[in-house]
Amino acid sequence: MGAERWPGVAAPGDPLDVSSLAAGALGTRRLGRKIHYFSEISSTNAWARRLAEMGAEDGEIVIAEGQTQGRGRLGRSWVSPPFCNLYFSLVLRPRLDPAHAAQLTLTAAVAVTDSLAAFMPVTPEIKWPNDVLAGGKKLAGILTESSCRSDRVDFVVLGIGVNVNYPTEAMPEAIRERATSIMAQNGSAVSRERLAQRLIQDLDRCYGELQDSGFAGIAARWEERFWLRGRTVRAVMLEETVVGRARGIDAEGALLLEEASGTIRRVLAGDVTPVEDGAA
Repeated sequence: MGAERWPGVAAPGDPLDVSSLAAGALGTRRLGRKIHYFSEISSTNAWARRLAEMGAEDGEIVIAEGQTQGRGRLGRSWVSPPFCNLYFSLVLRPRLDPAHAAQLTLTAAVAVTDSLAAFMPVTPEIKWPNDVLAGGKKLAGILTESSCRSDRVDFVVLGIGVNVNYPTEAMPEAIRERATSIMAQNGSAVSRERLAQRLIQDLDRCYGELQDSGFAGIAARWEERFWLRGRTVRAVMLEETVVGRARGIDAEGALLLEEASGTIRRVLAGDVTPVEDGAA
């Protein structure tokens, strides 16, 4: 694999030292007991799902230096140049009711903002349900895919992509104005190993809190970092579009929008973007 496959990307950095991410080195309780590492893969989520269907244990991690078919929400692609960012997916087997599976996405967003704040001068913000932003630009994304029965969650694949040492000028023009990286924010590169270590540790901590203590404490921290709070937004759902003022989330993680009439609407899934106040 070479950088020529990714036009505009400068010479790639060093591969990750995967040994530093083992559970013993991390001190984690649940995550990282087994790590599957690839220099290149189609999609870490696709591989993790395959492993989950084959019986992978709670906390197994798939990490790749580059992805050829990286995925985001709603069928979007995730640009994945090699050796400069972080792309990994976790197999989780949570003790959750299927109705609460969406809490994992919000829990992961809190963990990601905790981690990234340690490497940046400001705490990143969260755009419901799965984007992490800095200066209003996308810094990281989260993609969860669940396999559920009527009464329980079989497994969840939690995928995370973080733009780390990705120069703005190397990004495709289609995303350059709305994406950013830690390096672009700081003006200098950071250690991908140190960031990966911190991410896995914070994910382990927040996942444990969700399992042991419920969603309430995590939800409060999520609300503190909610980028759209109080703003008028448009939520495009499968069968309808709703415009309202973003008020926060409920106990299940649904977005709460206050329509002009004062009616509170729950948004369980959809694409949410800010609009000018009063716009329809």
